[in-house]
Amino acid sequence: MTLLRTLPVRDRPGRRAWLGPLSLLLAVLCWFLPLGSVAVAAVAIACATASILTDREYRLDWTAVAGASIAAGQLFFTVFLMAMEAAGH
Repeated sequence: MTLLRTLPVRDRPGRRAWLGPLSLLLAVLCWFLPLGSVAVAAVAIACATASILTDREYRLDWTAVAGASIAAGQLFFTVFLMAMEAAGH
């Protein structure tokens, strides 16, 4: 049985190395967009998920985790506001 080597994120080859930072950028950006913030947050979560689930021999990308967390916060906040508006508060 061979153990997977754990390489730093910066050693990822090609475009996959940019999925985590792109996720973080989109997640921060979605908080400042008045329109389309839900769509941008969904794309940020998709990029983070792709970064986390691909190439498991690399360490977990902290930018992908941060991007997914911030984007999930945006989605939660938006759904919360929609529920409050629907309830008439």
